[in-house]
Amino acid sequence: MRKLSLLAALLLVAACGSSSLGDLGSIFGTPTNTNQQNSVQATVNFIDTTNQRIDVQVNYVNNLRNSQSGSQSIYYDNRTQVVYQGNSNYSPTDLERGDQITVTGTTSGGRFVADTITVTRNVRG
Repeated sequence: MRKLSLLAALLLVAACGSSSLGDLGSIFGTPTNTNQQNSVQATVNFIDTTNQRIDVQVNYVNNLRNSQSGSQSIYYDNRTQVVYQGNSNYSPTDLERGDQITVTGTTSGGRFVADTITVTRNVRG
């Protein structure tokens, strides 16, 4: 019984350790599709300002329900616009956990890079 419990614990640790963030770039196909605009509807989990990355829970990809689970990454750069209530005076760093967003962007180097992020529901109301 003790060996079975130890085996179960090891399998659980291995499963937890193997989970990692996915890059949305892989959802859209190969990096050769760099000029094709794609759209993502998601909920913000975390903003990593050092790596210019937004970790999100994706709900829809190109208006189709996302079948992948777990957090995905969207990247931004100095050209990325953030729009809230028609105003584009925002930065990706203004986003907060829980904000619902729609993102249009392209895949570059295997990463989904946002051109425009529109806040559809601000977590603060």
